[in-house]
Amino acid sequence: MKKIMKKYLKSIIITLILLLVCDFLWALPPYVVKKVVDVDFTKPDIIKTITFFICIYISIHLARVIMKYARDVCINKTICKILRDIRKTVFDKILNFKMATFNKYNSAELYTRLTVDVNNLFDLFFGFLYGCLTNVLYLAFMVIMMFVANINLAIIGAVSIIIISIIVYKFTKILSKLDNEVLKKRDRENREFSELYNKSKLTYLFKLQNKNINKIEGLFYSELELRKKYIFIHHFPYWIITIIQAIGIYAVIYYALKLNVTISLGSIYLVLYYIKECKTPLEEICNQLEELQTCINSYKRIKALLNETEEENIDSGEYVENLNGDIEFQNVSMRYNKELILKNMSFVIKKGSKVTIAGKTGVGKTTLTNVLMKLYDIESGRILINNYDISKISNKCLRANISYISQNPYVFTDTVRNNITLGNEQITDKQINDVIQEIGVDNLFNKLYNGLNTEIKSSELSYGELQIIAFIRAILHKANFYIFDEPTSNIDLQTEKMIQNIIDKISKSSTLIIIAHRKSTIESSNKIIYLKDGKIDMIVNK
Repeated sequence: MKKIMKKYLKSIIITLILLLVCDFLWALPPYVVKKVVDVDFTKPDIIKTITFFICIYISIHLARVIMKYARDVCINKTICKILRDIRKTVFDKILNFKMATFNKYNSAELYTRLTVDVNNLFDLFFGFLYGCLTNVLYLAFMVIMMFVANINLAIIGAVSIIIISIIVYKFTKILSKLDNEVLKKRDRENREFSELYNKSKLTYLFKLQNKNINKIEGLFYSELELRKKYIFIHHFPYWIITIIQAIGIYAVIYYALKLNVTISLGSIYLVLYYIKECKTPLEEICNQLEELQTCINSYKRIKALLNETEEENIDSGEYVENLNGDIEFQNVSMRYNKELILKNMSFVIKKGSKVTIAGKTGVGKTTLTNVLMKLYDIESGRILINNYDISKISNKCLRANISYISQNPYVFTDTVRNNITLGNEQITDKQINDVIQEIGVDNLFNKLYNGLNTEIKSSELSYGELQIIAFIRAILHKANFYIFDEPTSNIDLQTEKMIQNIIDKISKSSTLIIIAHRKSTIESSNKIIYLKDGKIDMIVNK
């Protein structure tokens, strides 16, 4: 964040100068009126004097309009550029997270940071520069003008403004704490909404509507109670400010008319005007500070995101041309949070072999492949490929040699072609169609209304169809190693046989690691590694 601010330091300084000039011009007209009121109208050149002051007054207002336009343009341009860079920085940061860092946040939180919180930063910068800072400078110039007019009256006016400012500050601190609590409630609501949306089928099937409604209503009611308290405290100080303002005006008049009758009428007018006028900027500061608390909290959350140290650099490390060969786990242990998931694992997967990782749910099958792809760091031991320690190999190099299909395949809201090629322009339509025919899933692609140019969403396809697209994607991104996590779990038996044939063909030129439960997959493997409680229970070679 500091780097971005330094980048636009020159623009920020120019903006601050324009703010100073604008606020000075804004506070100046009452002083000109004061000078007119104090003019001796018995002088012979009175017309000339009045004309001079009128010209000055008009010139100030013209200058105010011009400077205000320049200020607004400069503020908006600067803030928009800063926010563009912040949004890009946050997005890049998230894309470079390690998987362990991703697990700290749910999707709703990351989405909120990129959208709501970044938008709140606009209100933070714009509200601060255009609102709070402008009004603070305006008040400062008011006080200066009062002291220029008359020191004694200025002291009365300054004391009134200071007392009002203290009240505004105290109540704003209270409102800040309440706003923090409201934000926490809203974050929890977002998490609940996200979970309910993602599990809507479960809600309908198990008739959980009433339970979920009551749960959300409880959250709404809790937030409503906080907001009632917030609204009461928000409006409470205004009547106190009005009374203090009235006392200040009365004190000025009393002092000027009873205690010191030598004070000019213009000075009385100026101080009374500023005491009355100070209410508006102070109320605006109060409102803006309340709103800024939300923005500051957004800033803190974004800053916490940017301060995450667990960042992945895919280019860091050695690049090995055509990384291929035996895979060897040497006493590998891996811990997630405080729980040891993989425990001192050692085994070898020969080049070109087909190996199945089997075992009950939760024994570490997927974790084993995740550490092989360096999605998570191991705690101890080594993983070697062709005698190269993968901890010293760049992630870019390693993953360029691995093709992966997850248990729950994902497709982007894009064309079928782009979902398969993932931007690789070397993959042609002919190659895609050849694989489609080889697998024997022509029927799936023939029903697409616009062929490979058809826009698809994951919700429009069954799990089996998603799995087929993911399988075609993996095959076409030719690799030395293929990792399939339950590749046939959502596919019918007929399609499974077709895919098994393709897997057999792939295994002739590549190394395959398959996480599977189905007997057909296990039986066709060269080696089966059974896991139990994060350890190797048994290895069966065929």
